[in-house]
Amino acid sequence: MRVEVLGGLERRRRWSQVDKARIVEETLVPGAKVTEVARRNGVATSLVFTWRRQARTSEQVVPSFAPVQIVGYGGGGDSEAFACG
Repeated sequence: MRVEVLGGLERRRRWSQVDKARIVEETLVPGAKVTEVARRNGVATSLVFTWRRQARTSEQVVPSFAPVQIVGYGGGGDSEAFACG
């Protein structure tokens, strides 16, 4: 049995967004097991599941925009046909 003694002012480890994203991406590889990925990175399995849930939620909530340019449809009309108002 292995016992780890924590002393001093040691506090919770803070994970950067980059580290969280990397670990979550590792769990999304086909055949990957969350428990193995968590153990390999020294993270609690429940925390990895929390990060996965947060990643899914943030992807659904935050819209992604792409620049577009509206051009005439080539029907011979003027571009005023698309004006609103």
